[in-house]
Amino acid sequence: MTEIVIEAHRRKIPIDHPDRSITREKLEYPTENVTFAYLASINKVLTLRASVPYLTPSATVDSFTDKAVKWSVMGHRASSWLRISGNNFYHQLHLVDVSSSDHRIYKYYNGTSTLLASESVDLAESRLYFYAFSVSGSTLKGFRNDDSTPKISTTDTDIVSGKIGVPKHYRETYSATSDAESLIVAPMSPCPPSKAIVEAEIIGSGVVDDPLCPNLAQELVIHPKYGQIDKLSVSWGAFDYKDGDPIMLCIITGDNPYKSGAILKQKEYIKSKNMKVFSPPKDYNEAISIYTKLKSDFPEWIAGKDNFAYQVLGYVDLEPLVAIDYYYGEMLEHKTHYKQIKEVPNWEIERMLSMWKSRLGKSQAPLEEKEKHLRKLNEIFKVGW
Repeated sequence: MTEIVIEAHRRKIPIDHPDRSITREKLEYPTENVTFAYLASINKVLTLRASVPYLTPSATVDSFTDKAVKWSVMGHRASSWLRISGNNFYHQLHLVDVSSSDHRIYKYYNGTSTLLASESVDLAESRLYFYAFSVSGSTLKGFRNDDSTPKISTTDTDIVSGKIGVPKHYRETYSATSDAESLIVAPMSPCPPSKAIVEAEIIGSGVVDDPLCPNLAQELVIHPKYGQIDKLSVSWGAFDYKDGDPIMLCIITGDNPYKSGAILKQKEYIKSKNMKVFSPPKDYNEAISIYTKLKSDFPEWIAGKDNFAYQVLGYVDLEPLVAIDYYYGEMLEHKTHYKQIKEVPNWEIERMLSMWKSRLGKSQAPLEEKEKHLRKLNEIFKVGW
């Protein structure tokens, strides 16, 4: 093996590991149950300078894969960010000036803004709301005033790692948790179960104020408290949507808060456009069957059958399968975003893989799937990163 000599120590080190120095930047540090104030105190927070609209000024120095951030807001609008990678990122948005869609998850990717999920709710500007934004594997979840069950979820495979960010200022009309008080925690579970699965045509230009989004039916009326509301809005999340595709698969998880029956109306509207509508699956096998039927219509999907089953069923036991598939695919299989994975500190990757191995051991997922995913995980550990 070719070798080099480090003069300072007069010893030989293999060329494939030329730098074994221990610096402050390489040392492990707590990355869960820590505030941004703590991270700032150890020089692990930076101020981002970017031209991307609404990009947070405060973010972690290091990139991460699976994390959640907790924050709160009282006011007009605010958001948190996950997987900021260059000018690409995911963000959870509190936005009170839209019609019955005030809690959202967006993707900003290669200059295009896409609405990935929306909760059917109208929020008050004068009330305090508590949020959490979580990502595990390719699944993003938005929590509001409830840490046990998310309000919305979506699957996306475009951004696999990046910095975590929280807002200091968002335009000029909000009051939110300071970046110092925001808390980074482990990824949170489960997903909200589906009530319908529909295809929808895409509308929007892809700019920030006119994002790509599904064309769903609307019934706009005036409400005495919230102004214009939408009595046909539903809570939904996209499944692995790729910019440029004219069709988005939407997992509907919640009915309208003002008048039940909006889900049925949306299904009728989708059918009138000759697009597919599925009832929610009863179990894992039925979810896989629906995924198989849809895969030919969406050949660009990277997310697999377990991703789909997790989002439509919501079972927490499926989450370790999804996360392991994500690491296996990006590190050993298709390696679509391998460079992004390499931006995460090695000790953090090992920490996440060990966490998912522990969760897999406690999972009640089908035994065959557990054994298959344990083999995948062991292969990742054997090959290394």
